[in-house]
Order: sequence, then structure tokens, then C-alpha cells
Amino acid sequence: MLHTIKTARHQAKFSRNACAWLLIDDVGIEQWLAEHLADEQLSFLGLSLNWLIDDAEEALAKRRFTPGEDGSSTIVPLLVCSDDMDLGCTVLVAEQVVEGGTLSWVRFGWSISEGLEVGAQTRWISSSQPVVFALENFQRAVEDFAAMLAGYP
Repeated sequence: MLHTIKTARHQAKFSRNACAWLLIDDVGIEQWLAEHLADEQLSFLGLSLNWLIDDAEEALAKRRFTPGEDGSSTIVPLLVCSDDMDLGCTVLVAEQVVEGGTLSWVRFGWSISEGLEVGAQTRWISSSQPVVFALENFQRAVEDFAAMLAGYP
């Protein structure tokens, strides 16, 4: 089953205002992952693409979200602690695999390594199920997200 992903303005539980966010199947990514992974605490985490205060960490998150070559695997920091806003505390990662015309988050876990080493050591969630997107849909969502952050419609 292919899931949809898109960019929209969304107000997370911890935020006072709506901002650029990713939605999976029309649900905020943090809420969708909380349900998918059966962990309500995920709904209080922030999206790494716009919630990091360190420029180098933010750049790393953007690079890793960007789909790699066909047949490649990348550890992507998805959600971060909304209080600390860095890759040094709570970080939910996904192993992102590009294959053919799809992009899959094949497994999810908690990064044990911190900062720019995020995901190098990961405690994988054994019960997590893959999530599959059409590669074109995922690429468009990432591009739309960058445009929304830059102030373009």
C-alpha cells in the first residue's frame, strides 16, 4: 500500500502556531507516526526539517531527507525533542530506502548517537512496519516543504 506525503501548514500539539509541516495521509507526521508505531509520545515531537536550532544539524536533516540513488539506504532523523530542538536528545530515525519508483521507511528506531553522528548507532523498534511512498510524491513533498520555508506559495 502506498501512502501519500505532502507539505501543508500544521499546528503540532506543542506549538502555538501552524507552520510548514509534512503530512502523511493528510495527518501531521508526528501524529501519524504516533499511531503507526503505537507510541503516543511521538505526537509531542517536532519535525527535524524545521525544528532544529543548530545550522549544521538542520543541513544534515535536509540532506538525509533528500532521496538518494536507486538502491540506496539512508538513516533519516524524522522527529526530535520539541524542547531541546537538537539531535542530542530524543531522535526518531527511519532507514530510508529508494528502490525503483518507491521510497520506503523500512524500519524505525531511536538514535543512540547524537549530533552529526545521529543514527550511526540506533536502537531499532522491532515491531515497526514499513511505510512506502511513490518516489515522485515524496520528492515533491520535500521540494514543496523547502519552498514553503523560503516563503514561496
